[in-house]
Amino acid sequence: MLPHLTWVGLCIAACMTLVACKKHVGSETPSPEAPALTRLDWNLKTMVNAYQKAGHTNPKWDEPAERALTEFARARSQSTVSNEAWRTIISNNCLNAVNAGCDDPMIRYLFIRQCMDQNASKKAFFDAYCKAAMDLEQSSYPNIRKFYAWERTSQQVAYTYGYGTNIPGEVRRLPIWQDEQANLQAALSDGTMPPDEVYDICHDFLEDWRGDPDHYDALYHAMEGGFFENWKKSPVMLLLKGEAYIEMAWHARGGGYANTVTSDGWKLFSQRLAVAEKALTAAWESNTNDPRIAVKMITLELGQGKGRDRMELWFRRAMALDPNDYDACAAKVFYLEPKWYGSTQDMLAFGRECVQNKHWGGHVPLILRDAHVSIQRQYVEGLEKTNYWKQHEVWLDLKSAFDRFFELNPEEISWYHNYAWYAYQAGDWAALNTSIPKLGPVNYDFFGGKDEFEKMVAQAKEHAGQTKAKE
Repeated sequence: MLPHLTWVGLCIAACMTLVACKKHVGSETPSPEAPALTRLDWNLKTMVNAYQKAGHTNPKWDEPAERALTEFARARSQSTVSNEAWRTIISNNCLNAVNAGCDDPMIRYLFIRQCMDQNASKKAFFDAYCKAAMDLEQSSYPNIRKFYAWERTSQQVAYTYGYGTNIPGEVRRLPIWQDEQANLQAALSDGTMPPDEVYDICHDFLEDWRGDPDHYDALYHAMEGGFFENWKKSPVMLLLKGEAYIEMAWHARGGGYANTVTSDGWKLFSQRLAVAEKALTAAWESNTNDPRIAVKMITLELGQGKGRDRMELWFRRAMALDPNDYDACAAKVFYLEPKWYGSTQDMLAFGRECVQNKHWGGHVPLILRDAHVSIQRQYVEGLEKTNYWKQHEVWLDLKSAFDRFFELNPEEISWYHNYAWYAYQAGDWAALNTSIPKLGPVNYDFFGGKDEFEKMVAQAKEHAGQTKAKE
């Protein structure tokens, strides 16, 4: 989100310019001399090939730099082929390149994302991202790479300072948001960009505005004609339209209870969901192999309320296409909340299915943890809320979820922070003592600071030998 309404006007005006100019810049269908590229080829072109032309090559670091960029291109394209975790490949090679003296801005940007000390201050991360974005801006790298660097910098502003007047004047005067928008506009003039990349850049940009309904709606409408020009026949553009209209439908309805919604709010809610349904139906008819469309159909059903069978149909379709589809499972467990169409018992039953189902993987087992988080935050009160994580039956659920998760994802060591915290709350000292050596670089802020972390470790050592939480 932009820090001041001035930026909003600039952003919408720039989007209007995009719509007006799109027919003149990059709107022609790519000629036979410039055939459409696969997503992997396009990412390799805008990363590895761009690196080779950016003026920072050197035999001392070319090999690790190019390997890091190649693996990032594969990850962006969902084409990773190595058995080694792609994040590890990128971080190890970025580290090797930087240690060898590499000053390429794209490598430096990846280094911040993958290698920078997680205990560094929020401001240190902001300063690093801002410098990387400025260096990329002055480079010959394509606009798409510059956009993502500025977007990451913009997000770090919010994480570091918050919004509005909380942001220091010297930060608000930086060209972060103008350059982010300018690079979005320029990137969308590339008619060779694969549709999935178009979806990602537009989706990511709009996601930054979800907390500001009026401007989200204005930005989407301002952008729509522009980015649909080259890719209007693509199912992912219909997916983007569907998800945007679902978001705008909820903006019209508001977040209150049903009896607080105005008649105009209900009318717009229904109309916009109908537009979303039409777009998503067309997207599915064009491509029945994209689980994202099925997931958005679950969200659509949440608003339209035509019945649980309809939700289950789209859930089954999503999981058949991707058995590791965490988003599909998250959409279903949300649908099953008491405030919608289920109960806490329904949520937990489904969460346990996510752990026990041997055909599902990835982050899916953590849905059971998510269910408990939602219940603790929204559906219990008083002492039950205060003591929720101390309950033995809750810890057994969490332990089963994390055990399955780590079995499936042994490289995801950062999640041991969560596991350790829950074990500490439950008083399972054996589990806590086992998890502490697996934490990797410790993010002390996660535990409330270094003193709190050391207090937890001391208590774990003091209780060593106790095998489980008390009944």
